Formats: sequence, structure tokens, C-alpha cells
Amino acid sequence: MVEAQSPFATVARKIGNPRLEKVLAQLAANIAMEAQSAERIPKRSEVRDNLKLLKGEARRFEKALSKISLLDISFSAIECLRVARKTARDVSEVCDKTLSNISVKRGAPKRPGRITCALIVIEAWDFARGGPPGANNPKAQKACEDYWRAYGGPPIGKEEPGNWRKTLKDALADRSALRRYIRDEIRFEAERRSSELSAMGVGGVRKRR
Repeated sequence: MVEAQSPFATVARKIGNPRLEKVLAQLAANIAMEAQSAERIPKRSEVRDNLKLLKGEARRFEKALSKISLLDISFSAIECLRVARKTARDVSEVCDKTLSNISVKRGAPKRPGRITCALIVIEAWDFARGGPPGANNPKAQKACEDYWRAYGGPPIGKEEPGNWRKTLKDALADRSALRRYIRDEIRFEAERRSSELSAMGVGGVRKRR
């Protein structure tokens, strides 16, 4: 019976170096982590609704405090009442300021993990072929689509590789610490794998564009 090939092995071959299979599988955990974290981040509309609710409650609290006469409370409680009124006003102001900084535009929903996916493909491609791919490279776009699906990502549109052009463009401009981490991991793991295979007498794989 023929053993089924890992989807990461297929991606590694398309990128240009079969020995990248293991590190591609390891780095896929970063995509999954980002996607899972995004699920816990509330939508902007939810944040705005919560802030409006808090502002309303703060104003009602402030109004209730204003109905209390200083003559009706003990002298020691006067300072507490003053602080409570100031706090209620501060909360309302914070809500107003935060609401002014949150865009009301819905915007196109961004699929979390896609930039990270593209970064891994770019750095693996750079290692395997001696240079990063262009955003319009159909083979690189296909590698991104296959890698996304290999990690377990949901279908994107009609699963056309061209859907990755914009993501690849954004990822190529990325200069984050995450990209440096991915680059270092790919080189370390791939070179370690090469050393292991060399010790076993297996020949190297030449880089190709």
C-alpha cells in the first residue's frame, strides 16, 4: 500500500526544495495561532456598542449622584462623592475619545493568518531559489494557496491562486520581527536537515529559480 504524501511535502517541492517539508509543517503552527487569536478579538461594531453602553451607564450614574445633596451625607463621605462624580465624567470622556478613534467603516474582512502564510512561502522560496518571488508569480501564488490549505485554512473565494497577489505584495513589503524569525527558522532547520542527510550519504539539492 502506497503511503499518502504529506501536503507540506507537496508545497516544499513546489517551492523548490523537498527538504523544507519539516520546517514548513512546524511554521504552520504560527498561522493557526494567529487565526485562533483573531477569533477572540471583538469586531469594531461590538467595541463601539460596548463603549456606548458604558458611556450611557456612566452618565446615569453621574445623574444619580447629582441628586444627592451634600446635606444628606456625612462630612467624611463628601470627598468620596466628589471622586465618584469626577470618575463618572472621566469614564464618559474616555468613551467619547475612544469612539472617535474607531472607524465606523466596515471595510473588507481580512482573513487572519494570510500574511504570515505568505511570509513563510516567501522566505522558503528565497532559501530554495536564491531570491524571493514576485507578487505576480503564479507558482508562488499557488504555493501560498496550497500551504494555506495544508495547514487547514478554509477556502478563499474560488481557491484561485491569483487571490494571493495582494497578500504576497503586502508580505514582500513586511519588515517585521516575525519575518526575521521565519527566515532564521527556515535556514536553521533546512541546514540541519541537510547536515543530517549529508551524514547519511544523501546528496544535496541545488537551488533553482
